[in-house]
Amino acid sequence: MTRHIYPLNFLRSFEASARHLSFVKAAEELCVTPAAVSHQVKRLEEYLGIKLFRRLPHDLLLMDKGKVLMLGLREVFLRLDNTMEEVIDSASPGKLTVSVAPMFAVKLLVPWLYKFNVLHPDISIRISSNFGEVDFRHDDFDAAILFGQGKYPGLKVFKLFEEFVTPMCAPRFLQGDPTPQLPIDLSKHVLLHDDYFSGLDIAAPNWDTWFKSSEIEHIDASQGLHFSQPDHALQAAIDGAGFVLGWRGLAANDIAAGRLEQPFNLILPLGLAFYLVYPEAYADRSEIVAFRDWVMQEHEVV
Repeated sequence: MTRHIYPLNFLRSFEASARHLSFVKAAEELCVTPAAVSHQVKRLEEYLGIKLFRRLPHDLLLMDKGKVLMLGLREVFLRLDNTMEEVIDSASPGKLTVSVAPMFAVKLLVPWLYKFNVLHPDISIRISSNFGEVDFRHDDFDAAILFGQGKYPGLKVFKLFEEFVTPMCAPRFLQGDPTPQLPIDLSKHVLLHDDYFSGLDIAAPNWDTWFKSSEIEHIDASQGLHFSQPDHALQAAIDGAGFVLGWRGLAANDIAAGRLEQPFNLILPLGLAFYLVYPEAYADRSEIVAFRDWVMQEHEVV
């Protein structure tokens, strides 16, 4: 089929003029003079052999044929703009938007990100902290790091690590006097409470659970400072506020750096884990693969 070569500039000038019903406003949008727009519209009318506008002293009115052409061109130009954006985006550096549980972002992901940037300078990554699950059909995310049981139907799911809790404190608590020697000694110190699971139907271990697992009864472990987020409780412990029943995976960087110590070996499972998830349809995207491989490797290091 032989394709016609249409006067694209003339059609652009007409579409803008028809949309604004003004040569002046069309000229402002196209960054040309009103005379140039008027001239191009006139040339288009000569090319088609029909009148597209009725020109009044201070107004423009679309003729019937002009209305038909305007509606058709609007759809064509929108499709053309979308196609050009796709081509430009595919030629530009990769983009990746990841929804991350806030505690994971603060304690683990943000301290790692410079490594990802060194390995993949061509990928522009945006991290958004979100508490809930992600609806990939409506939310503008490519992947997510979630905390839960791993039941995410319809998504590719990769377990990063399971979580366990154990007492933690700032190093100075193990250097002073009295230094805790036995689990019961913690009852003489301020206990920091992570109330993250408060109100949820999850039987997560707390200080009472840990003392009972240490075969210690009749201790009121409810006293102390309470925090709604585990990373806040960990930070309070780092600052020397007391002993926290901290999440080992979440505290991995702080433990490795010597900001937190673990005075006892008894650890309890939370029964939950951190997961990387993304839609099946995104599985072959190079940015997704690069991020998945990187974050899985970093978790192994931690």
